[in-house]
Amino acid sequence: MKSFPIVAAALSAAAVPGLAAEPVIAAAALTPVVVTATRFPDVERQFPVGVSVITEEDIRNSTASTVPELLRTLPGVQTRDLSGSPNLQVDLRGFGSFGDQNTLVLLDGQRISENEQTTVNWSTIPLDAIERIEVMRGSGAVLYGAGATGGTINIITKAPAANTRSGFVEGGVASYRTRDVRVGANIAGERTGLRLTMAHRESDGYRDNNALRIDSAQLDWRYTSDRGMLTLKAGADDQLLRLPGALSAAQIAANRRQTNNPQDFHTTHGGYLNLGGTYRVGDNELAANLSWRKKNVDASQISWGLYIPSESRQLLFTPRIKILHQLGGVNHTLVAGVDIEDWDAQSNRWSFTSLNYDARPQATQRSEALYLQNTTAFATGTSLAVGVRGQRVTYGVADPVNAVARAERKRHLDAFELALRQSLGGGWAAYGKVGSSFRVPNVNDNYDLVNKVLNLLEPQTARVRELGLGSAGATARYRLALYDIELENEILFDPAAYINRNMPPTRRRGVEAGARWQPVASVDLSVAYTYAEAEFRSGNDVPLVPRHAASVGAGWKFSPRARVDAVLRFTGEQRYDSDELNTFNQKMPSYTVIDLKMAYDQADWRFTAGVLNLFNKEYYSYGVFDAFTPTMALPAPERAVFMTARYTFR
Repeated sequence: MKSFPIVAAALSAAAVPGLAAEPVIAAAALTPVVVTATRFPDVERQFPVGVSVITEEDIRNSTASTVPELLRTLPGVQTRDLSGSPNLQVDLRGFGSFGDQNTLVLLDGQRISENEQTTVNWSTIPLDAIERIEVMRGSGAVLYGAGATGGTINIITKAPAANTRSGFVEGGVASYRTRDVRVGANIAGERTGLRLTMAHRESDGYRDNNALRIDSAQLDWRYTSDRGMLTLKAGADDQLLRLPGALSAAQIAANRRQTNNPQDFHTTHGGYLNLGGTYRVGDNELAANLSWRKKNVDASQISWGLYIPSESRQLLFTPRIKILHQLGGVNHTLVAGVDIEDWDAQSNRWSFTSLNYDARPQATQRSEALYLQNTTAFATGTSLAVGVRGQRVTYGVADPVNAVARAERKRHLDAFELALRQSLGGGWAAYGKVGSSFRVPNVNDNYDLVNKVLNLLEPQTARVRELGLGSAGATARYRLALYDIELENEILFDPAAYINRNMPPTRRRGVEAGARWQPVASVDLSVAYTYAEAEFRSGNDVPLVPRHAASVGAGWKFSPRARVDAVLRFTGEQRYDSDELNTFNQKMPSYTVIDLKMAYDQADWRFTAGVLNLFNKEYYSYGVFDAFTPTMALPAPERAVFMTARYTFR
């Protein structure tokens, strides 16, 4: 199956019979920022790795309430609703329903992408806790490993502000009886600080059987010395989501808010700990992180006659070093490190037909990796980065209920990247890069929990080429990129066999263009456009990849205390999921959505109000083709209004 438990539950009715930052979000300043594209903080322009950065000011001014809503206005980024929850799927460079498995997501440099076919748990990361978000398209395999073929997204949380005691409380209401409460505190001296953020959200949801409740908390403790830093980060979440499922075209026309699955639901309980430290020796730096993550899920899928509880655990150890050195009179930066990962999961499938657990797959994945990346800065304005990675991985699945369902595989994988950047003067630069990446099959790729079939797959590999041109000035940024990705053994869904399998060679090609500028100090304008081709070598289109997508953003600070921001998003036609053979003569309709927000600041107060889907567009971002129904889809919300009030204690 493509994905369990979330997507299978959501689609139950259908399945049975860069160079510079260019976010399309208004911002007050377009100055260079520090990024962690090399796993150490550095000024972004020093390295030939294109990074788009969404800053804290961008987040403050945006119409978004979740990380995926922030990301979807960037070139090359698509989002889709697979379950009716805030955890939208984020897809970099056109991988369709498998976008999660080809877009690597990090929280403070530590992997939070799932080893199951499910979306990242975005809703547990409050926007209030984020300092910035870094997006590296087509990069990350050398430094971070598997799953970065489309690119890497690194969410950097806020550090405690030194010598500060402050806090905030915020409340909000929105359509569909949505209520939000967020609180936070910062208590810090000169060297030691603590930052705490907590959030609660509940909603009836847009559709029937679509209620939502999310509670989350994040803690960040840091000790800073003259030579380095010690950090402890922790988080916990508790979620309940009712699953309305997909509807047929006739059902959508009759009542797009109805459900076929009035009893289906999904709960998640999770937490993480991340202990890290850095130590400087002259200009060199040592760093290491030890992180642990656990997740428990209960999925009740009455429409399938199934109840599926599961548990997963992940342990990561990531020591690394940065060395500044000279060779041949030229400055070099060498980054080297080791990644050790241990992941395991167990699912229990209860059948209401047999009234017992008829499947208990236990999945494991162990990996050890060594990587090196050297960046050279020449006096001619040229920078060159060369990186390699070697990784040994062991993965397997065993089902003690079915003695035949047991298999394990060991593979040695590698990745490389060669990137060159040349300054052209006047803030302009050109770059080019070539590289390779890989993806290790996850537990849902290897084991079909619906049909209880084990089908251990080979890792997916890819070759990436990219050319780009960009400019980063004080009041304007521009970026143009052309990319080509050739894949072997891509893991996709085979509708004929009704399983995930390694496919014949596939390809991704496209153009990404973005610009943002400030014609006057009070106005921010931005535009982004993506042309994407996702094809099998036979010429068939890969489903769920629109050829054309665009967004336009504008922000106007019309008084010292007030501003208004608007974003227009266009998504072109795309093939329905499961139409890999391109036999269905219809495509998902294109759609255009406009969001609007106004903010007013008064002393320690901040008030916001806005409208999402201003013109009440009826659309859906996910649909599936099925021979029995022809099309099923998850209708997106219609017009919704929101209001928030925030008070800051100083």
